[in-house]
Amino acid sequence: MSSIWRPVRERNPVRSLMAIVAHPGDEAFGFGGAIATAAADGAYVVVVCATRGVFDPRLADKPPAPGGRNRSYTKPTVWRNLDTVREDELRRSVAMLGVRVLRMLDYAETTLEDVSYHDLVGRIVEPIRMHRPEVILSFGPDGLTGDPDHIVLHRAVRDAFVQAGQPLAHEDDIEEDQVAWRAAKLYELVAAGGAVDLPGMPAATEAATVTIDLGEVAALKLAAINRHVTQTGSGGAFSDWSAADRDRYLASEAYRLARSNLPVPAGSGDAVESSLFEGLA
Repeated sequence: MSSIWRPVRERNPVRSLMAIVAHPGDEAFGFGGAIATAAADGAYVVVVCATRGVFDPRLADKPPAPGGRNRSYTKPTVWRNLDTVREDELRRSVAMLGVRVLRMLDYAETTLEDVSYHDLVGRIVEPIRMHRPEVILSFGPDGLTGDPDHIVLHRAVRDAFVQAGQPLAHEDDIEEDQVAWRAAKLYELVAAGGAVDLPGMPAATEAATVTIDLGEVAALKLAAINRHVTQTGSGGAFSDWSAADRDRYLASEAYRLARSNLPVPAGSGDAVESSLFEGLA
């Protein structure tokens, strides 16, 4: 019997969702509304993050001692141990969004293009089989922002979605009791139509299968984003935006159905779904 820890779904939630992201902050900026909405409806939600961030090479001071301060006294705007700080911000963010489990894959930021692709896919297959999500969220082909880590992760998640359901895939890489699991649907984040003309934001390149109107959840998404102080600055996210632009950005999230294991794929073609969980029993 394997000694690996196994999660127990509290009160056996009817629904389950997994968001697979590249960097701390992606879960809030990109997927925060869907995560918070699913969690508020009682779903078992897991976030898998491929990297912890990267140590800032600009530091000129001597390396900090274990357990030491995280900021330089002489250069207070420069962070020490950035990977540790960003992971801590991530944990604060997902706790606010209602995530049950956070899994870190321990890759260094900006390196996903250089790592073994086979191993990366296997590292994603493992939490899919362990946590058995019905719905998986990740990035689309352009990574939404064009970030190389996002684009590599997009390919790896698509392959992991398929291989997680193949009993012999990665059988030498994963614990022997990791049973194959076929998630029902894979959605990829696309730019919401309403964000087309916002400053610095990508235009929508693909039609959305599901558009989630966040309503009051938008405030929760903003609060989770603001937990990432290393990314937003002390002034908070969107401090240089108008309130109207900020509210438009936070009003909705859009997703495209990329893969489906349902007998009759929900949202096939140009059909529009009302929920990420539409079509599930």
